[in-house]
Amino acid sequence: MKTIFSLSTLLACISTVFCLRNDPSILVIGAGPAGIAAATRLLERGFKNVTVLEAESRIGGRILSVKFGDAFVDLGAQWCHGEEDNVVYDLVKDFNILRHSTLSKKFYHSSGKVIDEGFSEEIFNIMDEVYTADGNRHVPDYLTVGDYCKQNFNETLHQKYGHDREKLGLALSTMDYFQHKVLGFEGSFSWYEPAAKNDYRDCGGDLQLNWNGLGYKTILEVLMRKYPNKIRQLPIDTKIILNNEVRKIRWNENLLKNAVTVSCSDGTEYTVDHVIFTPSIGVLKERAYTMFEPRLSDIKHQVIGNIGFGSVMKVALHFPKRWWGDENGFNFFWSSEDKWSVLRDLPEDPNWIGTSWVTYLYAIETTEKNPKVLIAWFTGNFVPVIEQLSDRVLINGIYYVLKKFLSQEYEINKPDRINRSQWYSNPHFRGVYSFQTVKCKRGNGVTSETILATPLTNVENRPIVQFAGEATHPYYFSTVHGAIETGFREADVLIGLYSKNA
Repeated sequence: MKTIFSLSTLLACISTVFCLRNDPSILVIGAGPAGIAAATRLLERGFKNVTVLEAESRIGGRILSVKFGDAFVDLGAQWCHGEEDNVVYDLVKDFNILRHSTLSKKFYHSSGKVIDEGFSEEIFNIMDEVYTADGNRHVPDYLTVGDYCKQNFNETLHQKYGHDREKLGLALSTMDYFQHKVLGFEGSFSWYEPAAKNDYRDCGGDLQLNWNGLGYKTILEVLMRKYPNKIRQLPIDTKIILNNEVRKIRWNENLLKNAVTVSCSDGTEYTVDHVIFTPSIGVLKERAYTMFEPRLSDIKHQVIGNIGFGSVMKVALHFPKRWWGDENGFNFFWSSEDKWSVLRDLPEDPNWIGTSWVTYLYAIETTEKNPKVLIAWFTGNFVPVIEQLSDRVLINGIYYVLKKFLSQEYEINKPDRINRSQWYSNPHFRGVYSFQTVKCKRGNGVTSETILATPLTNVENRPIVQFAGEATHPYYFSTVHGAIETGFREADVLIGLYSKNA
């Protein structure tokens, strides 16, 4: 059941005293938004025997807000996507934090020639019309996003520019950019992986609300009641154990208490009544077969395989001085000739089947409250390799792209330092956010996300291992608000189980 949670509801819940039948031991695995949501909900309701295990040296999961330049930049989750039926928005709307992000709709060509702004905006609008993430496309279930977008984009461009050969050729050459843009939304390595028809729902209202330099970490501070002040913060800091990776989860369906034993990388073990498991689907794809004992059901393993999970990469670039004036970003597309020329210009850099890594850089954006910082976006199947490049190679390659595309209009200086994401390389994530593949639909409205969310139970059908995280939400998968809702959902199951008035 979906939770709609406003600030007023939160405050009402805080003041409510719950009487528990007993104080069960609960272990939350993962301190990302789902794990923090579950733990704070339980603490608010009077549960005291709650522990959160986190493999990283920080909390936040795929929320990664780092101080860089004059403000925080988000190398993970970045925008609050929507204002209606969005728990993130509801929790912070009274604090006057969120601001609208105006993203650039200006194209720049690898030849350096200036593209007409009106033409650029037309192409962007066509891309937006062709690619919709609302899951309501009237297409067969077997069709992928790539199949759908490629066909419809081509048809639309021919209809609009068929009478103008030059414009049509230029418009068609943006297809590669369109693909990278879609991969940024989907989080996949290829646009032939996600299903064209899916269950994802957009929230109403502004879908690109930024955090005004405070970073997405602010939502975690609100959940823990550390923001806007720390006077009534929850006692969660003492509950979180960092740098402790879970290796094995042994569950016994025949026990009514202490049914789960969790073994960790430092040799410690926790025997508890309940586990709420929140790590990414990427971790489950890699370790589910060896992590759970007894092993998960065949259907559970099948849906873990079916749910899509890839990665994108962001690089924060700090410059000695701001050279881009009032521009709010740049979008790049290449001619086939210029793609080949990169291999000659950067012969020692890695390439993928004759395509240089720098051509996977498709957009650069400005950041809030940070006048000397830009964010570069990479998507596609070469991201795992790009994540491993040295800072020197990254800086030189990005500087090469900036000079190639923009030197006719701007006096560009070289970045003096960078900070980058490495979501795929990190064994505690193995990617960014989930998407539905064509294999996710099972008929009768049952999706892979719903099956993944089904708990492991004991002989009394009481949950002993529960699953939360964005990939367990039936229609807000891939989002922070979806992750938080699932954390609340699983906490509420235990609250209902142990409240005397339940």
